[in-house]
Amino acid sequence: MTLEHRAMIQSDRDSVESPLTSPGSMESLTNALPTLERFRAIRDPEFYCRDIIFQVEGVLFKVSRRPFEEDSEAFKSAFALPPLDSPEGIEGSCDTNPIELGGVVADEFRSLLRVLFPGAHDISRSMSKDQWISALKLATMWDFENVRLKAIAELSKLVPQHGERVRLARVYDIPGWIEPALKELVQQDTLTASDLEALGWATVAKLIQIRESVSFKDCCACPCNYCTIAHVQSRPPGTRPPPVSVAQVRRATDLSSHIREAFGPELF
Repeated sequence: MTLEHRAMIQSDRDSVESPLTSPGSMESLTNALPTLERFRAIRDPEFYCRDIIFQVEGVLFKVSRRPFEEDSEAFKSAFALPPLDSPEGIEGSCDTNPIELGGVVADEFRSLLRVLFPGAHDISRSMSKDQWISALKLATMWDFENVRLKAIAELSKLVPQHGERVRLARVYDIPGWIEPALKELVQQDTLTASDLEALGWATVAKLIQIRESVSFKDCCACPCNYCTIAHVQSRPPGTRPPPVSVAQVRRATDLSSHIREAFGPELF
C-alpha cells in the first residue's frame, strides 16, 4: 500500500512508532480530547460488549480485541508497544481512558465493525454501497486484508458505473479494476456527467483523445453516407451495406493497446 492509502496510519519500525497515528505512539491518541470530553462520549448501542474500548468522535465502541490484534498489522504493531502508565488504567480498558482514533468518522468505524463482527446478519444484503466503501477505506488504512477483499468483492456488484470504479480503484488501490473500466468508457456512446466528475479532466482528456483517434481510423472516406467498416464486408450483388454508426465502430475495436499506451504503469 502507498503512504496515501494509509492516511493517519504509518509504521516506522526503526523508531518503533505506532501505526495508529502520526507522529507519535499510542500516547498521542489520548491527547485529542480533554478528559471532560471523554465523559460526554456516548456508548454505541450496537457495538458495546467486550473487551477493548475505542473512541471515534464522541462515540465509545467496546469490542473484541482479537480481530484487531490478529487481522490488522497496524493495530498489532501498536498493541505490541508497552502500555503507558496512567492513573486511569491501561488505555482502552475503561470509558474514561479509551483508545481514541483520530481522522475517522463514527459511521465509517461502525461499517468496519459490521464486517469484522457480522453476527447473525447477512452483511451482503444489509450494508449499502457507501458502508462498504467506508469499510474498504478503513481496511486499507489499517491493513485488514480480509476485510479489504470482502469489501472489494461486494463493491464489484454494487458499483456498475465505470467512472466511479476508476476513482475507487485509484483511491483504494483495487487491482484489476482500472483497465476494464477505461475500456468501457472509451467504447460507450457518451461520457456522462457522473463520469466526468469521478474521473477528473486529465483522465477525461486522455479518453477523448483515444475515442477520437480510433473512431475514424481506417474508415472509408467516400461520400456515400455509409463511411464505415461495413464497406469492407462482402455483400451480395445489387445490395449496399447497412449504415453503421461511429459508436458501433468504436465498440467493435479492441482499444486495449491505446489505453495501455495512454495510462501506462497506472494499470499494473
